[in-house]
Amino acid sequence: MSKLTKRDKINIYNYWKNYGKSSTWLSKKYGVNSTNIRYLLKLIDHYGLNILNRSHTTYPIYFKEAAIKRVLINKELADHVSLDLALPNSGLIHN
Repeated sequence: MSKLTKRDKINIYNYWKNYGKSSTWLSKKYGVNSTNIRYLLKLIDHYGLNILNRSHTTYPIYFKEAAIKRVLINKELADHVSLDLALPNSGLIHN
């Protein structure tokens, strides 16, 4: 997967929101898995473009444990927990 710049992410969102481009089309254009594109679109749609202004975050152990417990014990979907916690990608929970 290629690393997307902030400008790329904004363009992806604009193509989707304003021009109705599909995640498949965006995936091919930017060389990114369509699942990751869909997560990015949900994240920006839910939190707005300001979510892209965050810098790299190191999460404390208690935060990680609470997130994992939501998935394993509470049986919440990993993607929903990722989105709820505004994680930069849904793969963090899986990892």
